[in-house]
Amino acid sequence: MTSISYPQFRIVEADSAQQLTEELNRILMDLKDKNPTVTFDGFRIARIAYTETVKDIPEALSDEYRLQGVKLTCEDCPYFERVKKRDGTDDLRKNFGTCPFYGMEHKRGSACEKLFTMINSGEVKLCLEK
Repeated sequence: MTSISYPQFRIVEADSAQQLTEELNRILMDLKDKNPTVTFDGFRIARIAYTETVKDIPEALSDEYRLQGVKLTCEDCPYFERVKKRDGTDDLRKNFGTCPFYGMEHKRGSACEKLFTMINSGEVKLCLEK
């Protein structure tokens, strides 16, 4: 996901320095998370420059799912295979497994774009565990 930032401005004008100060402080409180900077033109005009940021612009299919609250890991993928013990059972002590697409992966790693593509196409279906 990406975010885009762009500059914004607000001009504050007042009849007295006291009014300007009060209005400026009120506006600066509203903009405190947007890196405001103030320049003055005399005692009655102030220009506030700040940065507006648009967050959570999806770049991939996985980003679109994450925006909807779907957070999958490698362990959720049907192609992920845990490391096996000598007797052939899953070694639950290990946090790694193999992926046919990317090799050795951590089970809690973020699911790859391939899994989300397969879910979107219907090749992989998710269901609740009973």
